Amino acid sequence: MGKRILCIDTELTCWENPEYQKAQTLEIIQFGLAEIDLENFEVSRTGSYYVSNTRHGISKFCYELTGISQGTLDKRGMPLAQVAELLTTKWGVGQPWNALVSWGDERAWMEPDFVAKSVPYPFHNGLFNLADYYRFSFFDNRRERASLKRAAVRYGVEVAEPQHNAEADALTLANLVLAMIRAGTLFPALKPSDNL
Repeated sequence: MGKRILCIDTELTCWENPEYQKAQTLEIIQFGLAEIDLENFEVSRTGSYYVSNTRHGISKFCYELTGISQGTLDKRGMPLAQVAELLTTKWGVGQPWNALVSWGDERAWMEPDFVAKSVPYPFHNGLFNLADYYRFSFFDNRRERASLKRAAVRYGVEVAEPQHNAEADALTLANLVLAMIRAGTLFPALKPSDNL
């Protein structure tokens, strides 16, 4: 298999009350992935897995934000251990030669749920936080929140819908990565030739 970048996004349980949310160990309810084939310089595939929730029901706020209902998780959700196995065998998230990119500190959001469910964390340690890179590269105020949508608009990238769907957000992220490589502002050594 040639060089590739895996773009990863997650949706987690959430609530309207930020103080209540901070006190919870959030549960992953959806993984989304988009794979960039660097030989052809294109998104080669996308995928999504729903994850069964065991500690929290889906709040009205979470449903309205993500579109993920408790009914969806009851019908299509899989145990976290099963999803971790699929991420490892079908996507290679543990292989260090596969570059991993996220928008934000996904490990800080994901790992507590793996620990709480006694599931080994499947991703290798090289997960690259593009939001931090973008913020430090382009913002005068380093504490300002970097929005994936705003970054996509800056680079002329179409924002996949629906937003706050892990697969759609992973696709937006992958297309942003490609646009930033083309512009020479990310991984310049990977910039494709003009005939691609």
